[in-house]
Amino acid sequence: MRPQIVALILRTGLLAIGCFLFIFLWFGTGVERSPVGLMIGITIAALSGLWWVELQIQKSLKIAKEGK
Repeated sequence: MRPQIVALILRTGLLAIGCFLFIFLWFGTGVERSPVGLMIGITIAALSGLWWVELQIQKSLKIAKEGK
């Protein structure tokens, strides 16, 4: 049960970071003379990094499940 709790805490953090990224994109592109392409690129790169972290969490949960 302990690996699931750790994964839940990490996923909650990932969700918070994802929300922050969308707020960053929303307010960052509203500024006058904002580099919109750069803002979108940063957001997409960060979301792909979050996806990679989620895949690592799934992999570690699978290993923990097999270890039982």
